[in-house]
Amino acid sequence: MSPTVLQRLSGILVSYFGVEEHEVTPDATFASLDLDSLAIVEFAMVAEKEFGVVLGEDEVSPRARIGDAVAVLTAKGAAGND
Repeated sequence: MSPTVLQRLSGILVSYFGVEEHEVTPDATFASLDLDSLAIVEFAMVAEKEFGVVLGEDEVSPRARIGDAVAVLTAKGAAGND
C-alpha cells in the first residue's frame, strides 16, 4: 500500500524539520509545529520537489493547517507514491 499525501508530508516535516511524528495531524498548524516563515519557505521547496507541484506563497503560511496543505497538494495532482 502506498503512503498517502499526509504520510509523505509527515515524513518531510519529521526528517527535514525535526517535528515529532505524533505532532503531525491534519489540524496542526505550521506555527504549532514551530515552523517560522523561513522554515515554511524551505518546506514549500522540499514539498514541491517531493510532489512535483508548485506551491504559491499564499498557499502555505504559519496559520495554515497540515490538512490545508494536503488539500492544496491533492488539488494540484499530488498523490501517494505508487
